[in-house]
Amino acid sequence: MESHIALVLIFGAAFLLLLFSGWLIAFAMATASILAYVLIAGGGAIGNIVVHTYNAMFNYDLLALPIFILMGELLIQGGVAAKLYDSVLPLMERIPGGLIHTNIIANVLLGACTGSTIAATTAMSAVAVPELNKRGYDKKICYGSLSSAGCLACLIPPSVGMILFASITTVSLGKLFIAGIIPGLILAAAFSLVVVVWVKLQPKTVPPPPKELMPLGAAIIFALKNMWPILILIFVVLGAIYLGIGTPTEAGCYGILGALVLGYKGITRESIKRTLLGTVQISGGLLIVIAMASVYGFALNSLGMRQSLLSLLGGLPGGAFTKMYLVWLMLLVLGMFIDSASIIVITTPIFMPFAVELGYDPIWFGVFMMLAVELGNITPPVGVTLFSVQAVAKEQLDVVAKGSFPFWISFFLAMTICTYFPKIVTWLPRMGFG
Repeated sequence: MESHIALVLIFGAAFLLLLFSGWLIAFAMATASILAYVLIAGGGAIGNIVVHTYNAMFNYDLLALPIFILMGELLIQGGVAAKLYDSVLPLMERIPGGLIHTNIIANVLLGACTGSTIAATTAMSAVAVPELNKRGYDKKICYGSLSSAGCLACLIPPSVGMILFASITTVSLGKLFIAGIIPGLILAAAFSLVVVVWVKLQPKTVPPPPKELMPLGAAIIFALKNMWPILILIFVVLGAIYLGIGTPTEAGCYGILGALVLGYKGITRESIKRTLLGTVQISGGLLIVIAMASVYGFALNSLGMRQSLLSLLGGLPGGAFTKMYLVWLMLLVLGMFIDSASIIVITTPIFMPFAVELGYDPIWFGVFMMLAVELGNITPPVGVTLFSVQAVAKEQLDVVAKGSFPFWISFFLAMTICTYFPKIVTWLPRMGFG
């Protein structure tokens, strides 16, 4: 046991030293793992690490990663974000909070078109910020709702985070996608609830509703008339997975064809260049993380560090519900300093077996992980959606961060519901996949 603790300390010290020296997280993680492995097993077994890295990259689920990113980039370049926003705007003006709810609903729909949190947040902010500022909405509730609602892209399928999670576990990507639908809608409803309470407590944060509103029936027809192609695309992609017509990768290919049809008016030589460049940049970075994660996972298993860490986690106080909340707290602290992709890679091999030992389903844990790491995205000092909104709004970071703080309550509500009633997460994939 003492040798295992020493290994954990060697790995942890090397990882933190390299990280704060400016190394990329993926390479710092892999180098620390190799160092710990060599000190115990010797240099002769390095070939095993090379083989595991090679095998990790030949994972069929990984094909879905660049495919769904390409689908999202095509839709964004084709102006889908603006179309979604304009479609639901007349419908939301009549609700307390007005266009702030438009941010949330539009992000639900955009999240079903692109799996990237950063891409969704940036695209929706570019559309919403000028409109909300023009109408006199308070900056905090405006920026806070955009940075928080952008996190829905990690729960509403297709999700890049879920693809990453599935690639390093044995969990079915299709089931994971379907499992994220209900929790994603619960989180969106929790966002809207926070907005309603916020506006009730501070009515001056939003302007009064327009004197002349589009009739409710006309607003619904207007929304459906403008959104039906996007809704059909979403149903085709998710329906192909849910009904077993195709794998997530194949469904993503259908999505690319649909995205080309929907955004053909906005597709130019320059937009194609931006689309392909964005796809390569995002996919390349994530694939490097996955490759280096295989080194980390091999070191955890072969050196017995995983079991040592599981034993330490087993000593946490309270029952299963309390222990998972403590795990959530650990993930939140990590999310303050590390990006969500790296957190998924580093902690999943340790926390998932722990959750399974407590009686939770691996699919449930995948959704739990998405909820946990997404809260880190709106938590300073390293909150990626905060930076995305700031870059568009040209505003001080503290204004964006303060606006997102009330929406922590939404994550707390969604996490509590999904942890206390785990069948909410697992019911839909079990119905769909028998």
